[in-house]
Amino acid sequence: MRNLILTTLTIACLAAALPSYALTASQTVQKEVVVQLPDGTETVSREAADLVTPGERVVYTLNFTNDDAQPATDLVLTMPIPGEIKFMEGTASNNNMTPEYSADGGKNFSSREQLKIRDIDGSLITASSSDITHIRWTVPGPLAVGETGNLYFKGVLR
Repeated sequence: MRNLILTTLTIACLAAALPSYALTASQTVQKEVVVQLPDGTETVSREAADLVTPGERVVYTLNFTNDDAQPATDLVLTMPIPGEIKFMEGTASNNNMTPEYSADGGKNFSSREQLKIRDIDGSLITASSSDITHIRWTVPGPLAVGETGNLYFKGVLR
């Protein structure tokens, strides 16, 4: 069993000349528990991820609020994926934000389909879920004063 470390969140503006905003963000890490019922259906619940064993699912959730006196625009939220976590495909979620992915420590981002890495022979190949190091979401439109949002991704403890 291992204790999980909270990832570091980066909140940035798309252009350096844009004003900074007062954004409050809190992150939770939960363990996802799947129980198979006698009829074959499954129930899924979440609990604190104080101790997680390899193979268990974890959910990293970020809740954020615009605490500024003005709407926030051009916000980018980036969450690194801890090294002990393997990203679960298709789980980077938010209702109105499209995620982008990095496989080079957050230096470059692209859609999941376009994410490439260099193979041993130097050729470009599609990155696997194990190669993903960061997920980035761009908040569309302004985030109104007091408006809240959340995003999350799931992974498996290696």
